Amino acid sequence: MEYRRGSWRGSYRGRGRGRGQSSWRMDRFSNAPAFVQPRTPSPPVGKSLKELTAKDLVTSEERESNIPTINNCQFVGSYNWLGGIENPVALIPGAPPAWTPLENPKQLEEDSGVYYRDVNAARCPEHPMELAVRTFAARTTKPSTQDVDIFACGSTLGNLLRFVRKVDKPFRFTVEAVGNTVFFVRKENSPTETMEGVRGYGHTFPDAYTTWGDGTAGSQSHQRLINYDFAGLNCVVRFEGDGYLKHLDSDPKSEGDSPDVVPSTTKVDIRQGGRLVSQDAIFDLKTRSVKRMDHDILAEEIPRLWVTQIPNFVLAFHTRGTFEDIRVQNVRRDIEKWENENEDTLRQLAKLIREIAAVAKSRTDGRLEIRRKAVDVLEIREQLPHTPGVLPDDLKTWWIEGSCSDHRSSSEDELNDSGEERYFSAGSDSGYGGVSFDSDDESEKDFTACSADDCGYCGHCRY
Repeated sequence: MEYRRGSWRGSYRGRGRGRGQSSWRMDRFSNAPAFVQPRTPSPPVGKSLKELTAKDLVTSEERESNIPTINNCQFVGSYNWLGGIENPVALIPGAPPAWTPLENPKQLEEDSGVYYRDVNAARCPEHPMELAVRTFAARTTKPSTQDVDIFACGSTLGNLLRFVRKVDKPFRFTVEAVGNTVFFVRKENSPTETMEGVRGYGHTFPDAYTTWGDGTAGSQSHQRLINYDFAGLNCVVRFEGDGYLKHLDSDPKSEGDSPDVVPSTTKVDIRQGGRLVSQDAIFDLKTRSVKRMDHDILAEEIPRLWVTQIPNFVLAFHTRGTFEDIRVQNVRRDIEKWENENEDTLRQLAKLIREIAAVAKSRTDGRLEIRRKAVDVLEIREQLPHTPGVLPDDLKTWWIEGSCSDHRSSSEDELNDSGEERYFSAGSDSGYGGVSFDSDDESEKDFTACSADDCGYCGHCRY
C-alpha cells in the first residue's frame, strides 16, 4: 500500500510475532467486562496566589533572548514497571518492547481491563517522581543535580504547552523547588484513578505487534528520561516509550549482572535488568479507525512528540480490529519544522515555565499547585497542608547536596567485574543495585468524546 499525501514514507508491513498474553500499560482482570464509571471527584485546592493569562506571557525577542528550541538532547535513564499496584516491581534500566509486526493481519479483540491514568502514581502514590529520580542517579556517575533547572514529565510540560497553544483541556499538577531544581509532578484526582469506558484497540494492538525482550516479560510500562536544554533551561523529562525499532538501535548495551536487592521499608521492589536502548530507535504508537485516514494525525501529535523528542511514529489504521494499513515514519524533520514555525508559542512556554519556577523558589516551602481554570486562565495556588513532598527525605537530601560521593566507597566500586558502570541508588546503604522502596504516555487521555469507530478511543477527541 502507498500513501501519497503528506510526509509519510509509505506503509509498513513486517514480519514477526506478537507478545502473546503479555500486557500493555494496564492491569488486566481476567474476562473483565468493559464498564463506565464516574471520574473520581477532584480534590480540594489551596489558597490562590496568582493567576496568569495568555496576555501575561506575550514577550518580545529583546526581552526573551534565549532561542526557544530544544538542544543537546540526551537519553539519561530508563526503567520498566512490572506487576500490579499491590506489589509493584521496577526494573532498571528495563527496555521497551521491540516492534515485531504480524506477517498476516488478524482481527484483534477490543481493549478490556483496568487502565490507570498515571502508572507511576498508582505504584508510588506518595512520591510518583521517586523512581525517576533514583533512575537518574543510577545512570549518572556524578549527577550534577544542581545544574538541572526543571525535572518534569511529558504530561506536565505537555499541559503547559496546550495552555499557551489555547487547546482547551483542564489539568492540575504540583510544583516543588528542591535545591536549584523545580519539580513538576503530574496530579490526577486520585493516584489510582482509572480511564473509564476504554474501548478500541490502543492496547491490544501493541500486545500483538510488539514483543518484550528477555528479562522484561510481564512489563506493564517502559519509562524513559531525557535531558535537554530548552530556551536556556536545563530540563530532565520523563515519558513513556511505546517501543523501539530494532534496526535503529545501533549500539545495544546490556547492564551486566544484577546485584543483590537491598532491603527497604518502602513499597516498590527495584531490581536491575534489561538493557539500554537508543533514543533514536524509540517510537510512539497510535491506532485509528480507517474512517480517520484523511485526518492529519501526525500534525495532532507533533507537539507531544516535540516535548518527548521521540523521533519515530507508528500509525496503524484498522477496520473493525483488523490492521492492514500500518505506517512507520521518522518524524524528526517534522518536529524540527513544527518547532521553527511555532517560535512565538515556544517563547511563551519558556516564559511560563520560568514564571512558575520563580514563584516556587520565592516561597519558604518551595511548593505550589498549578490548575488550569479556563482556556485563558492558569491558577498558581498553595499546596494543601499534609501534601507529600516530591521526594522522600533521604533522596531530597541527596539531591540538594548534588553529589553521590557519600554513597560510594571508592572509584573502583563504581565498576562491576566486567569493568562496566554499576547502578547507584541514592539513599541506599550499600550504594548499589536495586532497593525496595507509572503513562507516562504523558499524552493525557480523556475518552469522553471518543468512539471506537471514529478514533479507536484515542483519548484526545473534543466535542
